[in-house]
Amino acid sequence: MNAQRAVRSILAAIPIAGLWILDFSPNLLFLKENSIGWMILAIYPQSQIAVAGPIVAAPDGTGTAITPGPRTGPPTRYDITGGTPSRDGANLFHSFTRFGLNTGETANFISNPAIQNILGRVVGGDASLINGLIKVSGGNSNLFLMNPAGIIFGNNARLDVSGSFFATTASGIGFDNR
Repeated sequence: MNAQRAVRSILAAIPIAGLWILDFSPNLLFLKENSIGWMILAIYPQSQIAVAGPIVAAPDGTGTAITPGPRTGPPTRYDITGGTPSRDGANLFHSFTRFGLNTGETANFISNPAIQNILGRVVGGDASLINGLIKVSGGNSNLFLMNPAGIIFGNNARLDVSGSFFATTASGIGFDNR
């Protein structure tokens, strides 16, 4: 494997300034081989900030609806409904432009007993910062969360999912089409 391609991104926690994801393009990373191995000589980073909240449905026809729960101040619960079911009704697909949670916020995926899997994808290009509760209510569905830009679980992230939970930075999940 080419050493330049092996170094793609570095996650760094910077006190006070917050959390940063630094992406390094292979042509902007200069490496030199020494007796110990590869050593980084110079880096020209292109950075982007991972930010929490709000949750925004993607306008792509998936039908995902985000409804803020009862509140007296800022929303603390987002009920996620709608979506597109698979032909057999076992899978439910949601699509988001942004998906992040601040401390004290809840993403409540509404399910039913017939749904085996809920698949949520984030297509907006920003990493998801999760510092709140991700929950599935109304069924024992497994929850899959995909964000190719990254998913960061903070110290206050929590799960309330009776099925399995799977988070990935893959750009898609394939199904057997037999």
